[in-house]
Amino acid sequence: MDNEKSTKKTDLLVIAASLTVLLVSAGLLLSNGLFSMNLTEDAKLTWHLVRSSGIVAYVLLLASTVWGLFISVQFVKDWSPGPVSLTMHSTISWLSLLLGMIHALLLLFDGYFKYTIGDLFIPFAGPYRPEAVGLGTLAFWVIVIVALSFPLKKRLGHANWKRIHYASYAAFGMVSLHGLFAGTEGSHIGLQLLVGVGVLLVVLLLGIRVGKDRIQATPARAALRKTSAT
Repeated sequence: MDNEKSTKKTDLLVIAASLTVLLVSAGLLLSNGLFSMNLTEDAKLTWHLVRSSGIVAYVLLLASTVWGLFISVQFVKDWSPGPVSLTMHSTISWLSLLLGMIHALLLLFDGYFKYTIGDLFIPFAGPYRPEAVGLGTLAFWVIVIVALSFPLKKRLGHANWKRIHYASYAAFGMVSLHGLFAGTEGSHIGLQLLVGVGVLLVVLLLGIRVGKDRIQATPARAALRKTSAT
C-alpha cells in the first residue's frame, strides 16, 4: 500500500514538473513576442521555422523511441524507476506531437505553396510532394493513437497496449523517410547523419528487444507443449 502511494506521488511530481517546464517555456515565448510576428511578411522566416520545428520534432520522436526501447530492454531499470521512466516517455511523445503539429500548421503561412487544413491533416492530400509529406501526416496520426494509449494502458490490457506500441516503430520509419524526402534539407549531410544514426540505433535496440522477447517466450512455449502432451 505504501509503495502504491509512493508511486502515485512520484507520478504526480513528474507530471507537475513536466507541466511546469511547458508553462514556463510558453510564458517565455509569449513575453518575447514570438507569437506577435507576422509570418506572412517574411517567407524565409516561415521556411526556417518549418524546418527547425520539424527537426526538433524528429529529435524528440527519436528520443521517445529510444527511451521506450531502453525501458523495454530494461537498460534503465537500476537507476530510473518504472513510473518515472514511463512518464518521461509519455511526456517526450506529447512534446514531439506538439512540435509536429506546429511544424504542419506553419505551412499555412508558406508563400510558395497554398496549404489548407485538410491538406495538413489528410495523408497524401497536399500540393507539394504528396507521397513524402503524406508519410509524415500518416505517422502523426499513428503517434496520436500511441500517445493516447498511455493513460488507457490498464483498460487496454498489457498485450493490446504492447501491440499498439509496435506501431510507433512504423511511425518512426515513416517520419524518417518524410524528413529525408519531403524537403530540401534532406540533401544536407547533417540531417542525413542524424536520420541514419537514429534509424541504426532504433533498429539495433529493436533487435535486442525482439531477441529478449524470444528468449523469455521459449520456456513458456516449452511448458505449454509439455502440458498439451500430457
